[in-house]
Amino acid sequence: MIRVEPDADDREVTFFRLARTLAGRPLYWGGAYLARSVLVDCGPPATAAELLRALEGRRVDELLVTHHHEDHMGAADLLARHRGLVAKIHPSGVPMLADGFPQEAYRRIAWGRPPRVRAEALGAEVASGDLRFEVISTPGHSPDHVCFFERERGWLFTGDLFLAERLRYLRDDEDLTSLITSLETVSRLPLRRVFCAHRGPVRDGPAALRRKAEGLSTMRERVRELLAQGLPAREVARRAVGPEGFLTWFSRGRFSAQNFVKAVARIH
Repeated sequence: MIRVEPDADDREVTFFRLARTLAGRPLYWGGAYLARSVLVDCGPPATAAELLRALEGRRVDELLVTHHHEDHMGAADLLARHRGLVAKIHPSGVPMLADGFPQEAYRRIAWGRPPRVRAEALGAEVASGDLRFEVISTPGHSPDHVCFFERERGWLFTGDLFLAERLRYLRDDEDLTSLITSLETVSRLPLRRVFCAHRGPVRDGPAALRRKAEGLSTMRERVRELLAQGLPAREVARRAVGPEGFLTWFSRGRFSAQNFVKAVARIH
């Protein structure tokens, strides 16, 4: 499934909202942005052909990838073969795109199997016409995660750094401290618009990033307090984060509220 959504405030930006469907219903929305002729992320493998068709007749000069996860690089192979685009990613992501990376069953169900593709390492900036995208290292969600910042326009493309102001789950391989630091880093930029790969353009984006950083910091301190009381991880998660939900079951614990507690305990 694909929905093409030109941005109401920045006509130079188009959001391609993408999802694999089951019985006609989307499993999990993701997306890609076309900022004039620069494509930021390219969605999951399951929607690669749909994205390729949606881009027909549109100029695309660059493919920038925020990180190696399959829901952000899934169309890279088709775009290379049919449009001559070479994905650009953080240097540590280059071998993961070329050689593959572990993928659990729930990820294959939601997004499909990732292709193996040749990619180039990002430098400090990517220029395309009069657009200048600064490459901002933002680890936490993954070690190779970056955001792309167009300073003149105040655009920030956040990949999976934002997702939502309040997170209910954390991946078991995410680094909570790095995630908070990355949010604080981008919050200090002169931002006007924030573009999330899964949510679309974020309303009141600059303030939303600050609130998320503050909320995660507050949650971290609450987890520390509860751990110091000797409470079990399940109870700490319930009090500080909230109850587990469907995603915990679907991912077999890879996403869970308890992962917040485990992340804090590792550095406690």
